[in-house]
Amino acid sequence: MMILNEYTQRLIAIGFVGFLGLVGLVTHCLMDPVDRGDGALGGALQSKYEAGFNRSNPLNTVSVSVMGTFKYAVFGQAKTGAIVGKDGWLFTAEELEVREEFHANMSRAATEIARVQSVMAQKGTVLVPVIVPDKADVFSQMLRQVRPDDVQHRRLHFMSLLADLDVAALDAFGAIKAVQTGFMRDDTHWSPRGSRAVAQQIAAYVELAHLGLAPVAVKTIQGPSTDFDGDLLKFVPTGVFRKVFGPAQNQIETYITTVEASGGLFGDTDVDVALVGTSFSAKPEWNFAGFLQDALGADLLNMSAVGQGPFKPMQAYLASEKFQNSPPKLVVWEIPVRYTSKDMNQ
Repeated sequence: MMILNEYTQRLIAIGFVGFLGLVGLVTHCLMDPVDRGDGALGGALQSKYEAGFNRSNPLNTVSVSVMGTFKYAVFGQAKTGAIVGKDGWLFTAEELEVREEFHANMSRAATEIARVQSVMAQKGTVLVPVIVPDKADVFSQMLRQVRPDDVQHRRLHFMSLLADLDVAALDAFGAIKAVQTGFMRDDTHWSPRGSRAVAQQIAAYVELAHLGLAPVAVKTIQGPSTDFDGDLLKFVPTGVFRKVFGPAQNQIETYITTVEASGGLFGDTDVDVALVGTSFSAKPEWNFAGFLQDALGADLLNMSAVGQGPFKPMQAYLASEKFQNSPPKLVVWEIPVRYTSKDMNQ
């Protein structure tokens, strides 16, 4: 991707807008006449006109791709929701937002984690919160803009809030940073390498606690790398022009983890470990649950969920019969730090 100078950008923009205007005029002329009997007040006339315009537009099938390519290749911009960084890196705009009650939400999140720790302690369960850093924190050098101060200090500030409440949590920043490719370039999530590094960090920490987890035979096999399109590409819809203007095709390493559970069929016996979290833990692409099983040498129950943040899955797990009747020895709670400054109920 090449960012043009301001003067060239303006000339191209003017020419492009003029071209779109010409296309719009031609499309209007090609349309079938619209019956005006419905009138404009009810909105029916507008809806009919838009439908006819879309059908007649000669660029309808590629218009989204044209605009997406134009914004990305010329201005280095994505649709609202994502930020274009350097060398094809994409970031979610959520990581740079400073929302209302930013610090108050962080305090409430820390208090909730302390509450969960207390509830689990009463059941004899050790809670290990794992704070996942922002991608924009680990790879800040790939941004084209400076992060707000509140965002820059969010992770360390939240760790200090937890420490003040006597909550021992793991900061995954160092483990992910050390592998250099700890996040996917065009996705909001960590890469399998980052996922594995954090799993090994957790295992090293848990080993010091001497929890006596029931050992099982675990085997992780690496498969072939495959093409991968991250979730942030929907904000850069270059479509048919992608091969020319980008973003470049990304690849992902694949892994399969198998567990030889003892005492019967998998899932028939209680396990010593539960994993609760977000799509970082729930999506199979990252194999986090598998890497954690491998690193711990123990079976686990994965109670993570996609699209609910870290707090709702934990609330659901605490209320479940599984936890109430068979509390595990260890619960790993994966918490992306960007969620700590949001409203936990959203």
